[in-house]
Amino acid sequence: MKVTRKQVAERAKVSEQTVSYVMNKTRMFSKEIVDRVHQAVKELNYYPNLNARSLATKRGYSVSFIVHDITNPIYNEIMLGFQDAAREKNYFVSICDAHKDIDNYVSNLIARNLEGVFIYVLANYDELGFIKRFINNDVKVVLGSKLPIQNKKVNDKVSVINVDHDKGMEQIIDYLVGLGHKDIVYLSGLSKDQTFDDRYASFCKYYQKHFGENPTIIENEYPYETTVEVGYKLAENLIQSNKEFTAVVTTNDLMAYGAMDAFKACGLEIPKDVSIVGIDDLMFSKYTNPALTTLGFDKIEYGKSVFNSLYAEICGKPKTNYKVDTFIVKRNSCTNI
Repeated sequence: MKVTRKQVAERAKVSEQTVSYVMNKTRMFSKEIVDRVHQAVKELNYYPNLNARSLATKRGYSVSFIVHDITNPIYNEIMLGFQDAAREKNYFVSICDAHKDIDNYVSNLIARNLEGVFIYVLANYDELGFIKRFINNDVKVVLGSKLPIQNKKVNDKVSVINVDHDKGMEQIIDYLVGLGHKDIVYLSGLSKDQTFDDRYASFCKYYQKHFGENPTIIENEYPYETTVEVGYKLAENLIQSNKEFTAVVTTNDLMAYGAMDAFKACGLEIPKDVSIVGIDDLMFSKYTNPALTTLGFDKIEYGKSVFNSLYAEICGKPKTNYKVDTFIVKRNSCTNI
């Protein structure tokens, strides 16, 4: 027979309301009372009825994290931070790899009384009307990158908490210039027209600031991806172009892995012949050969910050817009020339 809240209250010697408050973390009690309730829950193997809770409060107590390629390791640490923060508020998190059928995911999430959604990357979404569908159904939205279009009705309704790739690219260029590099090439998995991402434009801006001329960009073709395979292909394109280069920056670490393999396959040594810098500081980057220099940020804290901003909006507080600081992680893939 299913254990009831009343039985937990009797075991803990508290009221049923106190059990609810402790379980939902909606009121403060002494450590003794909290411990008694949790001990009773454990002893009786009690599971609260979340459907009943949702009906009573008219809230779904669930949020979603939407990505376009769940195989990218950058999501792992962000998800950990996001889920840790959500757990503190008794929220359930669904993870959606929605690059193939975003509209179907949106319909299903709205139907399940979703309260909020975090969308990390907009690169693979040709049509952003699904964001309006969330807004129109009172689902709070936090984006991990700025909107590629200026739409006041949408901009006023969504929060944007993104990584400061502009300042980050300045750090990368300054670092490579400090090592003596001038022939610095950017391998871009994204198009210059995808304005939600600052990396392409920022690379050009800070290269021009140092050298007063346009840099060499090796740009990907549609469909735009930032995978290991794309990094390999663009590095091959660079080699075949016969352009001078002593250092390469890639859109992310995955592309850097592919580029390193392509350079090695052509007989180039890293960093003796070419220095390389990635972006993201993935967990595997310190294990490449040589270990990859990269632009990092605190992904777990970022995930926590995103959920906390989403939760604040759910509770009726204003939307949030800010950028997360980055830092150079110096390893062995770069050297002086």
